[in-house]
Amino acid sequence: MSATPTLRTAEEAIAVVKQLPPAELRKFARRFTKWQQGSKETALVQATNARLPSADERRFKRLMAKSERGTLTSKEIEEYQSLARQAEQLDIKRVEALVELARQRGKPVRIVMQEIGWESGENGASSDTSRRATTRA
Repeated sequence: MSATPTLRTAEEAIAVVKQLPPAELRKFARRFTKWQQGSKETALVQATNARLPSADERRFKRLMAKSERGTLTSKEIEEYQSLARQAEQLDIKRVEALVELARQRGKPVRIVMQEIGWESGENGASSDTSRRATTRA
């Protein structure tokens, strides 16, 4: 049994791949492409779950409650609106990733949402709360 070479750089890996016979090179290319697509899909699924950091989310919810009571100070209004903008930007990125995932899978968005366990308004989606923040503050 031959020892598997330890590859430390991309150049070393490419040199080894170049030595493959044509049939093995095609097989390698197919498997590498499949692996690469899986990595891209994983990144897209992770992007659909993006959310505000926990501390920011807690602060945002506290400020939302104060906004609903009409007790925000001018400094809190600025902070609230800033957090709302951040949440909206995350929502945009989440939806873009979801749409791309659906495109890559060749399936309707609703089906992909079910497949990855993503529901609008959950899993960190804050479009509803950020909409309230910009209208109430």
